[in-house]
Amino acid sequence: MATISSLGIGSGLDSESIVTKLVALEKQPLKSLETKATFVQQQISAFGQIKSQFSALADAAAAMSSATAWAARNGSSSNANAAAITVTSTAAATSFTLDVDQLAKSQSIASAPIAAGSAVGAGTLVLRLGKWTTGPANFTPAASSADVSIDVTASDTVATIAAKINATNSGVVATAFNDGTQDRLLLRSKDTGEASGFRVQTTVDADAVTNDDAGLSRLSFDPETGAFGMAGASAGAVQYGTDAKARINGLAVTSNSNTLTGNIPGVTINLLATTTANYGLPGEVLTPATLTVSEDVTLAVKNVQNFVTAYNALAKTLADITKYDEATKTASLFQGDSTIVGMQSVLRSVASSISNGSAYQRLADVGLTRELDGTLSMNTTKLAAAANNGTELQKLFTADNKNAQTNGFALKFKELAQGVLATGGAAKNKGEALEGVLKRNIEEQTRVTNRAATFEARLRKQYSALDAKMASLSALDAYVSQQVATWNKSTS
Repeated sequence: MATISSLGIGSGLDSESIVTKLVALEKQPLKSLETKATFVQQQISAFGQIKSQFSALADAAAAMSSATAWAARNGSSSNANAAAITVTSTAAATSFTLDVDQLAKSQSIASAPIAAGSAVGAGTLVLRLGKWTTGPANFTPAASSADVSIDVTASDTVATIAAKINATNSGVVATAFNDGTQDRLLLRSKDTGEASGFRVQTTVDADAVTNDDAGLSRLSFDPETGAFGMAGASAGAVQYGTDAKARINGLAVTSNSNTLTGNIPGVTINLLATTTANYGLPGEVLTPATLTVSEDVTLAVKNVQNFVTAYNALAKTLADITKYDEATKTASLFQGDSTIVGMQSVLRSVASSISNGSAYQRLADVGLTRELDGTLSMNTTKLAAAANNGTELQKLFTADNKNAQTNGFALKFKELAQGVLATGGAAKNKGEALEGVLKRNIEEQTRVTNRAATFEARLRKQYSALDAKMASLSALDAYVSQQVATWNKSTS
């Protein structure tokens, strides 16, 4: 029997069209399922945006509730030439007067003149840090400092000796100085303060001393023993180390540097110049500086603005996906959805609630007003005025009353957003429900497709069998007709 390769050849029927139309009827439920799947996918996408915006709201609220956001401080000085002030978050808002009576200085000395480029003289130079307690009368060596000895050869110049001193890292810095005709050795203590003084003692090799000079002894500095070679002929070449002396609100403070720390918590004062012309003398001119520590709410206000932006983005999305367009008679993706409408209702309710513990109770009190569309408008003038009362503005957002109804708004919105996004929360449950609907829809589409494929295969088998049967009958009919014709001819 011949094989039927195309439906309808054997029967003469348009079997292919019949099968195609019957299968299309079987697949007809796919259209509604696909339409429903597209809608659910749009819902899932929109709901993903909602979750992202709730997360952004939680972050913005967390930033507002952070203590560091409200702890910034500014420091200012009425006399920036005399003192600068830096503050940390631990500083309390305050102001105080500052008199700078004396700056901290390092000890510095200059040697007697030495012929330019000539050797100074052989011997040993000994450095020792310490404190000149009563000017050039008593020197108290520092307990933590040992003598530093430098061997000086007969060929060493001032520059060579300066390099050797600096190589010892002894706390004394040496510089070779030329005044145009002669060399001098300049020595300066690395640190300021009375305790950073130093002495220079020398042991001179006798055979290195000529009749014209005192050899290495010209570099000595030890008024306590009467050796004063470093000063040479100029008394102004000696500067003793001094501590800084100042008065904060009239109370005396001292420091071995020009940086005052620890006197006022969180405040560091850098002394730059004296403010008293003749401290302790009749007729002294008092020009104290006023130093001020104030709250810096710049970051806090920026965080409030970021919160409003995050809130409005979420509020607008919720409004858009739950509205009904009267003009087009079209419902949005979640129009009438109890979960989404509930989120919108709770969000608006929290924005309209009150917070206890502050001079301000409502967001509207600081310029954040809820509009009819659910968003918040921001009156920057009113918010700026509230920022001048930074502590109360902070309480409005961060007051922890152990009561979700009356806590600060930052805590309220953070708790709301985290609750929505938490396991078992509205967002989690709604998201899982939508994913479940889509999964079942896809499974149903697969069942319809499989059922249609099975149906098509059965139809094609049946119509193929019909074609084969009809082809066989047609062949039999032709054979019978041929035999009848032949018989008729033979009998005529």
